[in-house]
Amino acid sequence: MDILSSLNTGGSGLNISELTDTLTKAEIEPRKSLISQRIDTAELRLSGYERLRGQTETLNEMLTLMRQLSPLAVRSDTSAVRASVTDAKALDLTSAQVAVDRLATPQVLNFTGHASADAELGAGSLTVALGSWSGDTPPVFTQGSATANTITFAEGSTLSDVAEALNLLDGVSARVIDSGDGTFSLGVTSDTGTANALRFSASTDSDPRLAALDFAADPTGVQVQVAGNAELRLNGIPVTRASNTVTDLLPGVDLTLTATTAAATITATPDTDGSLEVMQGFVDMINATRTLFSDLTARGFGSADSAGDLAGDTLTESLMRGMESVLARGFGGAGTHLADIGVMTERDGRLSLDAATFTAALTANPALLDPLIRDDLTAAGATVTGTPRVAPDAGTFRLTRDPATGAASLDGVALIGREQEDGRWLYAVNSGPMRGISLTVEADTDLAEIRFGPSMLGSLQSYLGSVVENGAALAQRETGLRDTIAAETSALEALDTRSADLRARYIARFTEMERIITQLNSTGDYLTTLIDAWNSDS
Repeated sequence: MDILSSLNTGGSGLNISELTDTLTKAEIEPRKSLISQRIDTAELRLSGYERLRGQTETLNEMLTLMRQLSPLAVRSDTSAVRASVTDAKALDLTSAQVAVDRLATPQVLNFTGHASADAELGAGSLTVALGSWSGDTPPVFTQGSATANTITFAEGSTLSDVAEALNLLDGVSARVIDSGDGTFSLGVTSDTGTANALRFSASTDSDPRLAALDFAADPTGVQVQVAGNAELRLNGIPVTRASNTVTDLLPGVDLTLTATTAAATITATPDTDGSLEVMQGFVDMINATRTLFSDLTARGFGSADSAGDLAGDTLTESLMRGMESVLARGFGGAGTHLADIGVMTERDGRLSLDAATFTAALTANPALLDPLIRDDLTAAGATVTGTPRVAPDAGTFRLTRDPATGAASLDGVALIGREQEDGRWLYAVNSGPMRGISLTVEADTDLAEIRFGPSMLGSLQSYLGSVVENGAALAQRETGLRDTIAAETSALEALDTRSADLRARYIARFTEMERIITQLNSTGDYLTTLIDAWNSDS
């Protein structure tokens, strides 16, 4: 209710408040509506881009997992030796016999006779060294390459304090154990392997209770189990390893030893069922990605169809075309296509997988999948590890090096290198098309060649990364939309401020108008009264 208009009956009779609101809205609301529409459109497209990014990231994660796919399954005929594929490309196994005569063991030490877990051992220092004890009498300790660690304990240190301090050392595990007879023990365990045994040496000024942990001369009195290597025979050939997880006996295969056995047969056979399941998942993911992209870019023609969040968006449309281009190419020296393993493109653009064709092709040639799922990275004159972060085009890259200084470059890209303990040099490639790999060369190497052939998965990941990674086209679009939303939101806030100012000006002007009209009306009333008085006098 306009109180001013109601009280001022001598004014214009207009509802000033209502008139002010109407005039203010007439000027402000069209602009606010236009800005709100722009914000809604930007938020809708940003939501579409977020859905696109989420789908491509999910697809990329699946491609990463697929690159670990092995067309061969490695099996052991006994649980005493478990086998698993770690590098399908390096795998060259058909069948092997592995006997386990002895498992690798840690050294186990037991320091008994303590009254409680918090039994005080006093002050002093304890030096812990890693190495091996000989079988002589008395035994002789040979320290390994690792530097010995000295732990200093303050007055009042307890058995639990010692266990906690030992646990902080690499290769040492310690705990206080309730023996069940009213006493407590300090149990200490090393890593497995002959060379990982422990030796404790107490300083001469240590409290006698702490010095009781010293076995620098002979571990026999506290040793429950000797540290030892695993002893195996590969096809009858004796070998030893420090761990029960053996990673370097069969190329591309990890062996986990759980018990001794006279013979375990390790075989590799085509894993058609597992590969088929993974490939079907790939086809389903590509189809789901294509469907999402189509829905996002739908233009909404026809009364029954609605436009997608990214209707007509050229970036999304080109992303799908680029993916389809990669999927249609041939890879490897033989130009292997998806069609060679039974993956076909239907008329509507979706992929389909013929299980019978896939199984037959993989059974006949398990290596048929290699150019599709694994990049081909080889080197002459160098050892290469790792994979390029973004798969470059197929080609040969030349390493040039000065043996005198170690300075090296790869196709003109300077490399960071350092000399290793064995005299060889290790170089990290941190820029250029081969960014992400490492190269190891002999000290006298002056020239080497690295050959690279991208796989289908590598090429697809590289293409997706070129669009959706930070700084790429998608990120630029998202940044632009967020900037637009922020700017338009500020514009809305500015219009709210302008609306308040405009209304205040209208109120001020109308109030002044009412004052003038009221004054004029008052003067008119006075003149009318005066004239009426004159007329009555006459």
